[in-house]
Amino acid sequence: MLKKIDKSYNFLEKNIDKLACPLCQSLFDLSRYSLRCQKGHQFDINKKGFVNFLNHKVVENYTKEMFEPRGRMIRAGMYEGVLEYIKQNLLGKTLLDVGCGEGSHLSLLNFEGENFAFDIARDGINLATNQDIEAFWAVADLTKLPYANSSMNNILNIFTPSNYDEFRRVLSENGQVIKVVPDKYYLQELRKAYKLPLDYDNSKVVAKFKEEFPKVTEEEIYYEFQIPEEQRNDFLKMSPLEWQVDDELLDEVKNNPPKTATVNVRILIGSYK
Repeated sequence: MLKKIDKSYNFLEKNIDKLACPLCQSLFDLSRYSLRCQKGHQFDINKKGFVNFLNHKVVENYTKEMFEPRGRMIRAGMYEGVLEYIKQNLLGKTLLDVGCGEGSHLSLLNFEGENFAFDIARDGINLATNQDIEAFWAVADLTKLPYANSSMNNILNIFTPSNYDEFRRVLSENGQVIKVVPDKYYLQELRKAYKLPLDYDNSKVVAKFKEEFPKVTEEEIYYEFQIPEEQRNDFLKMSPLEWQVDDELLDEVKNNPPKTATVNVRILIGSYK
């Protein structure tokens, strides 16, 4: 069985033209386990098989303790309806998952082309390298993407921030951005349990997306997911909502966790042509 570092090397050998230096945007040469750009910046593939493109430290709020429960919920089928819609709308040969976390969404999409994914959280990418798909994983900054101009046919943006200048740069001429945003009733059971406001509104995010792209299609998805009993405590830990709750309430909710999860999202697909 190939080591992770060798799997990444083999992937990059075929796809080195899809990457570019995040510091200067010049193209890379692949020299064994190192990426070296035309201006001398170098990034190494580590033993886990990913590349860390960051040149600064970040405060990592998203940790293994959140990514692992999130991954189990995704694999239990919580987002099956969302992923099926996305799968039906993918095109071309390259897919970039922005803010991929532990990689479960990308893995379940089973895209037949070339998969690229990054997150700023190292814990997420550490876990993502265990996914059973052929992909290039990276730790990177949304404002300095390590991908070449016009290299991606699909940019996937699920529940994560956007940088439309960078998206425009790396998107191919006929490519598309698929953005998934929470809608009004998303995770309402968790909000109720944690006694958080229920009047969730993402209209500004949707409006911004529509400003950026001359051509947009939009789909609302709504269903209730029956949480398997063994995953109910995972549901409590999979979202940053937990950070807003004191320990006393957390313990109370753990003793009687929600049995259903409302998945209510808006899927926006934008292109320039």
